[in-house]
Amino acid sequence: MNKKRILLILKIVIILAIFGWIGWELQKSWSKIHRIQWQPNYYWLTLSAIFYGISYIPSVFFWYYSMRLLGQRPGLYETFRAYYIGHLGKYIPGKAMVVVIRAGLLNRERTQLSIAIATVTLETLNMMAVGGFISALIVLIWFRDLSGSHSLTLIALGLMFLVGLPVFPPVFRYLVKRIGAGLGDPEIGKKLQKLKIHNVCFGWCLMSIDWLLLGLSLWASIRGIGIDTGYLTDHLPRFVLAATLSVVTGFVLMIPGGLGVREMVITQITIPLLVVLLMKADSGLTEPDAEKLAVLYALVVAGVQRGISIIAELVISAILWRSRQ
Repeated sequence: MNKKRILLILKIVIILAIFGWIGWELQKSWSKIHRIQWQPNYYWLTLSAIFYGISYIPSVFFWYYSMRLLGQRPGLYETFRAYYIGHLGKYIPGKAMVVVIRAGLLNRERTQLSIAIATVTLETLNMMAVGGFISALIVLIWFRDLSGSHSLTLIALGLMFLVGLPVFPPVFRYLVKRIGAGLGDPEIGKKLQKLKIHNVCFGWCLMSIDWLLLGLSLWASIRGIGIDTGYLTDHLPRFVLAATLSVVTGFVLMIPGGLGVREMVITQITIPLLVVLLMKADSGLTEPDAEKLAVLYALVVAGVQRGISIIAELVISAILWRSRQ
């Protein structure tokens, strides 16, 4: 059995295990589902979609900045359009389609294919590395006393190094040449010499904004199903942690769109908070009942967040696809 087939089987097993877990949790808590009386608040759900839609703008600027740094001349709107439409490629098995779509939508007279491919890869790995770093930082600062926090920190740091090491400029230059991104461009090695560590650090600063906005999107989704979260500042680190860890884990496991993985991570991170909020909203609710309800609410939140992200991506991509410049 070849390596690709083994990896495919592992992905299928992981997806089945995750959905099996979701089904098991629903089955355990089904008797309490009548306690859920949530009405969608479209103001908050729209706000969640807006936060999600603008969350990738800093990444667009970093991609644009990287291409300009390497001597290319893409248009800003052109870059914006290619990035968002290419984002839909994550739902196709493997991650190659994101690169193919984004690079393919750029004007070939202003941007060389090899540089476009290299910078798409740089942007993606950079964002995931920032997500892993933020996850570890949040756990260490806000949740180090929680059960399992040490394991969570190690996982976050492991994810950071796994996707972060390749963006270190000398390593990145070596990998680009090894994987053949420079085919047809013998000068790509020289061009990548312009990429320095401070350029990557600039990307880290930009992409921290990405993750903050994704955390705000999750917060708005929770408000959108009728749960009062209180002051945003009290729980913002948890929302950002759920956003970063869920996306980075889904990316590393190479599952299309992080299907199931993101939902499981979001659920696990939001359940403890939801228990507290549900007991605060209903003083007659016992802790065991609150825990069962929290699982259901967390699954609803994860499902709503998935739906909002897909709708936002489709709407933005449709608008950009029809509007050429």
